[in-house]
Amino acid sequence: MIYRVLMLVLCCSAGVFAQDLKDISRWKVSLSKSATQAGEEVEVVFSADINKNWKLYSSDFKGDIGPLPTEFAFDTNNAYQLVGDIRAVKPLKAVDPTWDKAYTYFVDKAEFRQTIKLAKRGGKVSGTIKGLLCSNEDGLCVPFKESFEVQ
Repeated sequence: MIYRVLMLVLCCSAGVFAQDLKDISRWKVSLSKSATQAGEEVEVVFSADINKNWKLYSSDFKGDIGPLPTEFAFDTNNAYQLVGDIRAVKPLKAVDPTWDKAYTYFVDKAEFRQTIKLAKRGGKVSGTIKGLLCSNEDGLCVPFKESFEVQ
């Protein structure tokens, strides 16, 4: 009986802990202009609020040193085409002491921008964001994957 109660408590607390981890960052995705025309270039703006004492790794370094860079995957769609690469806006920079290589990251707030050229008006831009959030206090790292959609 005690074993069953203990398992129930562990399962419930694991569910609460997992929910808290999911809320470490909150993403908003928007277009830089609301009124757009076919043939026009606009930016898809990805912004994240990051909980205190956590960091989000940026997208502009190679993932061969341990921290995984944030990745953006865009669904194929004839409404737009990507122009160039995703850009991280003003990330912080540090050097990994183990590998002696630089990486970039964000605390509190993060912003990324992707330029697209619209092929038609009113098209949908969708995909996924995948990355890694790490605690500055205890070193716990949590991978995440999130879908986005904007038009």
